[in-house]
Amino acid sequence: MATMADKDQSAETTTGDAGSNATPPSPPPPPSEAPESPRIKTDIEKILKGIKLPERRGEVPKKPIQATPLTVPEVLSSPEMTKPAHEETSPVVALHTLKDDLQNVVKDQHLSVVRAVSMEQDKKALSPRVDESAGKIQRNKRIFGILFASGVLVVLGLAALLGVFLVMQGNRPSATPQYASLVFAEQTYTLPVNGVSPSDLKRQIALAENSGTGALGSITRLIPVVTSNPVDTNPQTRQGTAAEFLLSLGVHAPDGLLHALQGDVFFGIHTVDKNAPVIVMPITAYDHAFAGMLAWESTMDADLAPIFPAVSPFSTDANGIPQARLFTDLVMRNYDARALKDDAGNIVLYYSFPTPDLLVIGQSPYTFTEILSRLQSARRL
Repeated sequence: MATMADKDQSAETTTGDAGSNATPPSPPPPPSEAPESPRIKTDIEKILKGIKLPERRGEVPKKPIQATPLTVPEVLSSPEMTKPAHEETSPVVALHTLKDDLQNVVKDQHLSVVRAVSMEQDKKALSPRVDESAGKIQRNKRIFGILFASGVLVVLGLAALLGVFLVMQGNRPSATPQYASLVFAEQTYTLPVNGVSPSDLKRQIALAENSGTGALGSITRLIPVVTSNPVDTNPQTRQGTAAEFLLSLGVHAPDGLLHALQGDVFFGIHTVDKNAPVIVMPITAYDHAFAGMLAWESTMDADLAPIFPAVSPFSTDANGIPQARLFTDLVMRNYDARALKDDAGNIVLYYSFPTPDLLVIGQSPYTFTEILSRLQSARRL
């Protein structure tokens, strides 16, 4: 390349020297102009006016030839290394990947790529365990919350049930023991007879009779209850017998009648046109029972008042003469009966033996019909 440069320089020098010593050539003689006719000249002028000829430019100066330098400038050494002064910011952000993390770890901590990859694998192996432990803890917390809420609801429900049970126990009347009954009754109540005077006991029965709220045609039973060892901490109660019930009322019944009675007594209040009392007692000896009832007729009405209506022991005949009020014979539902009537002729008290082993004492004839019907249903007739 140095030789070619030397040759170029020597050529330029020779050319310069030759130009300076040579004489410039004389211009050629102008061509002889032929005479033009006026017509042709006019046509040429018209043509020139219609045609716009380009202007003549001046001569462009020639640039001198520069020598090629032997050294390459540093600026032109690598066009890829040149950086623009102002780079435009792209709206798209580069994605941060695992490769970038590995490069940063290798660069910052001066670790090998193998070591960095191994550490990343250990981290991945540990992360599922941590996630699993966190999920298990969260699941256990959720289960504990559900169980705790369920337990609270169960406790509240049991408390509510206990409260309802206690309220119902407080409002409910005392439970009536199941005692055998000669006649079916729609309602049953107990009637303690221990330690109660005959007058108070009859007054209680009359009050229950007058305040009865049974349905029409129903019978409400009152069970005389006798308490054994009332001073004991655990007293025993039982149903009173027919004889005990009559004695608790303070009646003056003959001993033959009391001995002829056996077993339990049925005392009820029948709801018809009025609340009518009725007594049904089983007997063992019909003749002794019938004789005892005949002997008791003189004081029966007074002994059973006010349970049964009380009437005067005397009545007047057609002539207005007073006489003793007596029981008379009559037939009720094809059964023989003895009845006591008031001055108007209404039955206030009667008794009958529908069977040789049953004694019925009542006030209303409708009650006698109902008792017979229920005894037939119980196969006692």
